[in-house]
Amino acid sequence: MRVMANNNNPLSTYGLVAGVVGQVGCIVLLVILGTLLLGLALDEAFGTRPTFIFVMLLVSVPLNLAALFFFTRYKARQLQGTAKQKEEDISE
Repeated sequence: MRVMANNNNPLSTYGLVAGVVGQVGCIVLLVILGTLLLGLALDEAFGTRPTFIFVMLLVSVPLNLAALFFFTRYKARQLQGTAKQKEEDISE
C-alpha cells in the first residue's frame, strides 16, 4: 500500500498556471515573429515593401488562435491525466 501526500497547495497550482501562461506567451511571440520575418523576406523577394508584412501579420491572428486552442487543449488533457493518476495513487 502506497500513500502519497495530497498536494492541494494553491502555490503549486498557481505556479503550474503561470508556467502554462508563459508557454502560451512564447508561442504567440514565436508565431508573430515568424510571420513578420516571412513577410519581410517575401517583400524583399518581390520588391513590395509593406504589402506582405501586413498580410502575414493578419495571417498570424488565426494562426495564433489555432495554436492557443490546440496547446491549451493538450495541456488541459495532460493535467487531467495527472490529476486522475494522483487520485488513483491516493485511493490505493
